[in-house]
Amino acid sequence: MSYDEIMNLSRQKAAGGLDPWFDTRLRGQIEQGLFLPADQLEDVHRRLVGKLSDYRQQGGVGTAVLGMSGGVDSALTAALFKEAGWRVVGYTLPIHQNPEETERGVEACEALGLEHVHIDLTAEYEAMVAALAGLDPDLAQSDEAAARTRRGNLRARLRMVTLYDQAHRHGGIVASTDNYSELGAGFWTLHGDVGDLAPVQGLLKSWEIPWMARAAGVPEKTWRAKPTDGLGIGAGDEAQIGATYLEWDIMVFALSQALERNPRLDVDGIADALDIDPGSHPAKVMQAVLYRLRTTWHKRVNPISFDNPLSERFPVLDRIDEDLFRPQVLVRNEARLDFPVDLQAAASDLSQALRQRDLRLVTAESCTGGLLSASLAAVPGSGSSLEGSIVTYGTTMKTSALGVSQEVIDERTVYDPEVARQMATGALEAAPKADLALSITGVAGPDNDQGKPAGYVCIGVCRRGKAPVAKEFNFDGGPQAVLAATMAAALQLGLSELEADGA
Repeated sequence: MSYDEIMNLSRQKAAGGLDPWFDTRLRGQIEQGLFLPADQLEDVHRRLVGKLSDYRQQGGVGTAVLGMSGGVDSALTAALFKEAGWRVVGYTLPIHQNPEETERGVEACEALGLEHVHIDLTAEYEAMVAALAGLDPDLAQSDEAAARTRRGNLRARLRMVTLYDQAHRHGGIVASTDNYSELGAGFWTLHGDVGDLAPVQGLLKSWEIPWMARAAGVPEKTWRAKPTDGLGIGAGDEAQIGATYLEWDIMVFALSQALERNPRLDVDGIADALDIDPGSHPAKVMQAVLYRLRTTWHKRVNPISFDNPLSERFPVLDRIDEDLFRPQVLVRNEARLDFPVDLQAAASDLSQALRQRDLRLVTAESCTGGLLSASLAAVPGSGSSLEGSIVTYGTTMKTSALGVSQEVIDERTVYDPEVARQMATGALEAAPKADLALSITGVAGPDNDQGKPAGYVCIGVCRRGKAPVAKEFNFDGGPQAVLAATMAAALQLGLSELEADGA
């Protein structure tokens, strides 16, 4: 992959190139592998086709219908399904659409060997607008952005109603055509653009979509076409977004990296974190990107689900579906290890404080089972501050690995401040290059243990050369809440210890 090819396929070169800030960021992101090179895109292509083929065979469904808008996303999506052995039916569904766009949709169906159906929905759309205008005349008459958006949403949802009817008719599914850049920009209509299976949702609109479309045999006229929603809302996608798609992708990656470096970063501090000058072109794009993300976040979590007090019921259905009914291609074999944002920030603070002082940390953990160390290991650059972790879940591990007194355990149980203190000193003895130790022992729950209530936790901290100290806590909630609160408290104790004497 070359910088020049990205500039060409993204249409950025024809738009006059990149501002120096974006140019520097793009070159850096290419080196970091954020813009996938050609060989990796070839592998992604093969894997996407393989997944679609697996789903077709395992799910017992072989027909995909989709709207062929004349754009590159729908054409690429259709090409991938076709290559995976699906029967693909492409529908051109114009509603006051530019005839050139409709014709590109027809040409793509012919070039890719798809079945094609043409249904002009203009009359149905006008009837719907007229009916709703009886409630609000502005819907039909106004040229304000809000009215245009509403009318555009009606178009998208009318098309999707048609596609779902046809999918049911053919015993198939609706193929979803949105890409990663549009997903972030919220450049799609809820219940109007999103179908059943979304093979290109992880691909960047700027570079990866046109590259893969070209490789998949999509007509050049289509993958070079100016992106447009075809809904009559504005003058093309990029004009509505306030940035080119390449600028959008570069800025989203830059925002992610800034938040990774500083999890406590807020909106007001982003410009400084990214070295963006006020009033500059990058500043305007940054504001446009933040605006789109802020005003469309709800789409990416739709349907919105609160932290339901009965949320433990949802995994029941998920487990039944996963074990009995879902096609194997949809089953995730890897476990996910996620930490709350505030916990990530606390881990970052402690890791940074250790690096600034050139100190290293060792943890000795019981009920948290290594999660405290894992939260620190997830911080970029933690290798220079984290020495390691000793997980002593069982009593014998506490005595044999950390030298905790069996007499103390017999007298006080393993859930005791003295046990936490001895775990901390034992960790420092086991890790001679560590300067600070944090230890945890407690009852995560849900039940009481050895006379101690669920939520009772002792956390120890010890600086090399100083006496260990321990604090007792009583945390509320179920096991997960107790563990999260325990780790947050331990991270704060470690930070406080470093800041206590300015060392």
